[in-house]
Amino acid sequence: MNDLINFFALRPVFTHYGMKIVWYIYLVNAFVQTYIAVNGVFRILAQRGISWETWSPNFIPLILGIIVQLALVRLLLEVAAVVLSSARRS
Repeated sequence: MNDLINFFALRPVFTHYGMKIVWYIYLVNAFVQTYIAVNGVFRILAQRGISWETWSPNFIPLILGIIVQLALVRLLLEVAAVVLSSARRS
């Protein structure tokens, strides 16, 4: 119960290993969401008779959004790792 309270109070709860697990789970989640989104887009395009070459410039915002989300999550995990390592030293 104490870990749950610390989690919602934004106190450090995760260890280095725990942050690695969170990162890999997030990567799998991003991959699955991208796969589902792209599959859905291709299915809709095929139903409406639109070629994917015509729609391909619209993939740029989709891919850019995914890259930005991955970079932000990675950055926050690295900041958390620095905070955790400095908390252990003091």
